[in-house]
Amino acid sequence: MMQNIDREIVVRDRFGFLHCEYAIEFEGGIISPVPNYDEGLTLVEQYTHEDGFLYPPLGWRVNESGEEVPKTRRPVHLHPVTASHELSLHFSGTTEDLRRGPGGIVIRLLAYLFGVRLQFEGWWLDGRVPMRSTHSIHVNKAVAGDFLSNCYQIWRKWPERKQKLISNLLFMHSRAPSYEWDWERFMTEYMVFDGCWKLSEFAGKKIGHGDRIKTLCDKWGILSDNALINSIVKLRNDLFHETIWDGSQPCTAVRSEAFVQAYNLRRLNQRLIPALLGYNNSYVRTSWWMLGTCLFEKP
Repeated sequence: MMQNIDREIVVRDRFGFLHCEYAIEFEGGIISPVPNYDEGLTLVEQYTHEDGFLYPPLGWRVNESGEEVPKTRRPVHLHPVTASHELSLHFSGTTEDLRRGPGGIVIRLLAYLFGVRLQFEGWWLDGRVPMRSTHSIHVNKAVAGDFLSNCYQIWRKWPERKQKLISNLLFMHSRAPSYEWDWERFMTEYMVFDGCWKLSEFAGKKIGHGDRIKTLCDKWGILSDNALINSIVKLRNDLFHETIWDGSQPCTAVRSEAFVQAYNLRRLNQRLIPALLGYNNSYVRTSWWMLGTCLFEKP
């Protein structure tokens, strides 16, 4: 467990890229745009594809003379993202400890809220990175700070195993849109849902996957649709156990009814996550199978 906040020092670190021009204060710290935020934003927008993603640049090997080695060009596996913000956190450990603990959960909660992927300066990302929000909500400065305060303080009280689980599922949730195939996004979001189930009070009970979704929806007053739930569970069972995607092979075209389930499952997870962290606001109880932007307000 962490020490009392009054006895902790302030540890600072930088991360990116977050499209947010204002500072966010929360109980435990503050997130502020870096001094050259506008320059970083211009650079990021210059290289962002029209689909809203920042793609890995091309890389190649060079020989001892500095000449390019033929046939070595390819998109790099890992690439850095410009730092946009500084995190100042009351913490008694090292910067490395901060990144793997409280700092990590803070930027992953931010990534959830703003629908992006975030990484610390010097730590790189893989694949394409969304530069536009993949979370259809409207959230203001005061609510963002309130959300971080509540969720961060709850996280501090959890045992290490639960802390790691919520951090990992938030990481995978922010990573899911980077996959380009529908079945990959669906598979990843189902991993996230399984993590949500594991964090719930019902973990360990012998309940089928369809009933798990219904159970968590009932727990927090989340709307549910039996036909959609049955479709999601069938897609999950066929894919996980038989490598079948909507009666066909992964990486092939499927019916629109199957294609949209990755998005529906993502929107369901986006409502489960704040509920699990005790932030059961009105957004949690909005429909997860409908398109449109929702208000994200205080409970």
